[in-house]
Amino acid sequence: MKHTFVAPGTERFIEEMGLIAQEHGDSRISGRIMGLLVVEGRELSLTQISTRLGVSRASVSTNARQLARRGVIRLTAHAGDRQDYYELSDLRYFDMLDEIARQFERHAQTIRTCVEAMATENAQAAERAANVQVFFRQSAEILGHWAQSLQDNSGQQGDEK
Repeated sequence: MKHTFVAPGTERFIEEMGLIAQEHGDSRISGRIMGLLVVEGRELSLTQISTRLGVSRASVSTNARQLARRGVIRLTAHAGDRQDYYELSDLRYFDMLDEIARQFERHAQTIRTCVEAMATENAQAAERAANVQVFFRQSAEILGHWAQSLQDNSGQQGDEK
């Protein structure tokens, strides 16, 4: 597979996106696909993605479909062309933050239930677990407020255009 030249800073960004994805439990290739699509700012075919990243088309296809199911990228097609093309979805960072806030709130609720059950078993352990629950609840609140602020600012920027 031919690997085309990419400027070092750009290459590092693409690779770092892969490492970030991997750190969060996703595949490294899915992060690299996202990084490449961010850099390119346009749709790319599976073949183009595969060539640019130096990975198999099958791996690109599998990872791109996962990203598309999650709404991160979007599958596009061209009349008369049998290839699949992918482009970034409209990334609304406030939606991403809001989803993290909802996850943290769910974690807080789950841990609260555990703390209630632990209280009669081991009060000290329940207190430590309650601190974890507070962390998740407060983080959810902060992230939710931040997401709302970004959304409000996004609407204001749209009004200024």
